[in-house]
Amino acid sequence: MNTNIKRGAWDEIVATSVDRETWLQIESLVKLAGSSADEHGSWHFGCAFDRKQRGEALNWDLYAFGNDLHDGRLLIVIQVRQYRKAHKNWYPSVRKNYFLVGTNEDGSAFAHSVPATAVRAAINAERDPILACQNWIFGGDYRRMIRHGDLALIPLARTPAAPVIRETNLVLADSHELTARTIRRNGNLYALDPVLTHLPGTHSPMQATGWHRVVIGERAKFWNFAAPTKD
Repeated sequence: MNTNIKRGAWDEIVATSVDRETWLQIESLVKLAGSSADEHGSWHFGCAFDRKQRGEALNWDLYAFGNDLHDGRLLIVIQVRQYRKAHKNWYPSVRKNYFLVGTNEDGSAFAHSVPATAVRAAINAERDPILACQNWIFGGDYRRMIRHGDLALIPLARTPAAPVIRETNLVLADSHELTARTIRRNGNLYALDPVLTHLPGTHSPMQATGWHRVVIGERAKFWNFAAPTKD
């Protein structure tokens, strides 16, 4: 976690505390993540108000930046905030989404919705918000995991006690094909010598040796003015 950064009244990172080259990379990543009209609904930052102060503003703030522990690619945590006033005599409404944003192997960007509680708790405890978000998404210690898009493999030291199922090939989250020598399942899913194939082809196939728990990443609830993408 970068301890030299300055934060504002709402824990957002003050842009002037980030070196210019890094800030330009962050801005480029935000723009890339918000440009997918099909999956994302796109982000069009700015504001528009009439003479009666009715209108809407959409903007973003940076809450964390760093590099993925495994592949080294840039990751950021941002808040996308909507301010909306429908009537001059009404109080405005403010809605916020938080995203972990990064890039996939093919250079496309993803925005994975995460809860404000995970972000703010990490900041308050002076822990890395990026790692805290990854731990929340996959429900464990991300440092021990092998990530494959929205899925992750957690190595196991011994054979799990869950019952063996007949299938050795499953489609998970409508996006990943899991093939393994043996698959066990109870409340969790376990695979021996797993191979994960991303059906849309964004991620290269991945294989591992031994028993692993297969985890499908969680997504936080979000306001649909700024929806997540699939990574």
